[in-house]
Amino acid sequence: TTTTTTTTDDALGAAPAWALASNNPPLRGNFAPVTGELRDPLRDLRVDGTLPPSVSGVFLRNGPNPAREPLLGADRYHWFDGDGMVHWVRLDATTQRASYGRKYVRTRGFEQEEAAGEAMYTGLRDINPIWRVLLPRLAQKVWEWRAPDSPFWVIQSKNTANNGLKYHAGRLLATYESGSAYELALTPELTTTGLCDFGGTLGTNDFWLDNMTAHGKTCAETGEMMYIGYNLIDINADGKTEVTVGVVDADGKRARRVSVPVARPSMQHDVGITRTRVVLLDGPLVFNLNRVMDGGLPFAFEGEETMRIGILPRKGAADASDAVWIDTEEPCYAYHVVNCYDDPTDANKVIVDACKADGTNALGMARGFDKDAPNGYAVTDAGFVAGVDRDRPIEAGAVIGRHANAVGEGRDVAAMWRWVVDVKSKTLVSSTRTCSEPSDFPCVSPRVVGGEHRYAYSVGYRRGTEPKDRMDIPSFDRVFKHDLRGVERDDDENDHTTKCPHDSTTRGGRTPTTYELGDDRACGDILFVPATDADDAEEDDGHVLVLTHVMDALGNSTRTELIVLDAKDMTPAATVHVPTRVPFGFHNEFVPADALRGWDA
Repeated sequence: TTTTTTTTDDALGAAPAWALASNNPPLRGNFAPVTGELRDPLRDLRVDGTLPPSVSGVFLRNGPNPAREPLLGADRYHWFDGDGMVHWVRLDATTQRASYGRKYVRTRGFEQEEAAGEAMYTGLRDINPIWRVLLPRLAQKVWEWRAPDSPFWVIQSKNTANNGLKYHAGRLLATYESGSAYELALTPELTTTGLCDFGGTLGTNDFWLDNMTAHGKTCAETGEMMYIGYNLIDINADGKTEVTVGVVDADGKRARRVSVPVARPSMQHDVGITRTRVVLLDGPLVFNLNRVMDGGLPFAFEGEETMRIGILPRKGAADASDAVWIDTEEPCYAYHVVNCYDDPTDANKVIVDACKADGTNALGMARGFDKDAPNGYAVTDAGFVAGVDRDRPIEAGAVIGRHANAVGEGRDVAAMWRWVVDVKSKTLVSSTRTCSEPSDFPCVSPRVVGGEHRYAYSVGYRRGTEPKDRMDIPSFDRVFKHDLRGVERDDDENDHTTKCPHDSTTRGGRTPTTYELGDDRACGDILFVPATDADDAEEDDGHVLVLTHVMDALGNSTRTELIVLDAKDMTPAATVHVPTRVPFGFHNEFVPADALRGWDA
């Protein structure tokens, strides 16, 4: 079936003039911001196919959208700097209607800059002290002593709340890697109601110490949400930093919190849970304060160090001494966890599924280790500080972000991986590449999070070339379904490994079921919506929602599609056509219709 649509030209998707004048890749093509919010939603969007009943609700996508020219100029902009903007698509299966809107997350920094009419904070390319910025922001943080919106080590950069979205216990949270979560009202206006303190249970001074990364995990069995935050500055007497593990119960109240010392100030973007444990991934993407003070790159991928898998009991953990750390067999990094679970045949073993890369330059934020580079590093401090050469033409591939060839030879390309660890013996039991195609942004059904899963879904890198530019950003044009049952026991003929080093550049793993978006389309993060909550429902009974950007050969876009895939056979059930550009962004969330009592679609 097809419903009618309100038509519009793409003036709504136009980028601001200051961004159009820049040659900076994250301000070009579909990375460029759109100009402002939508005052009124776009209603009666065209719908091809039939929206299934379970997707009645709202799909939301967070991402960076700078509201004004950066303080030190557009060429200093990093993609992570932009103000958080949430794009939403309201779906109504009863009427087969859909609507679209977009709103900023109105953080304190956003409102300060809006009132001033200009930028007041620096970004990731300028976190070294700039006194005319640092001193007033430091005074502000001291004034806000009991509840600043970012940890003590973030001063002249703002909390943009642009990274993730999490719906839990009736609250919709916008998260930021180095800041506290903001709460949004579940209405088309997405009104920012302030910092989330979980009904007053977070504590009076915790905002001074805690941040909440993008990926809280909600246990399918208990309804508890586990989240992590990390500090990048040494704060312990023994010179160690900490990772905070917090637990919010099913009613939205924080139940407990434990601080886990870690040996290095690493970026930990995601967390895993099992029915009984929390899983931390301490990869060697390490912050260096001295280098920052000198104006260099804030992070380095320490390519001679392994990733450490940390296992912590979910219940009864009195302190960090309960944590067990197990090294991977080789240096690597994982931004995203697929799912984790306790081995049903051995209570001492934990299965950890994640998307593993052999190295990373963190989209230009880190010195990226490259064994083939003369000095071992593919990205240099000097290159980062110098910024973009405005006179150097940028090829279309760099703007689009075409990344990785079919075998994933790029160091910054992830592949789905399974580690099995033994908590009692503190050993790595096996390490297995589980998919033949490189991919990232994984998801499973929320009905199995923390429990044993068979199926997972991810997005495949666009077949093309290696990154052409230090700010190049991956592009994805395929959606994969993975059958992972018993994958760690596959024989060596399938190019798996159990005890020897094995890196992501090597072919191996099972062939996934694939949905091809097409050469003129790209996507990002995906999510799974179950078709039913029935106990006897099959694990893959549901739909995968894919926000898809329709592109031209130069990476420009004027329209967007939300594709609803049947999770069983990976065929489209419906496509919602959004007649405007949605810039590339970060992470998604879905809120079901029964939680949208205040939403008038």
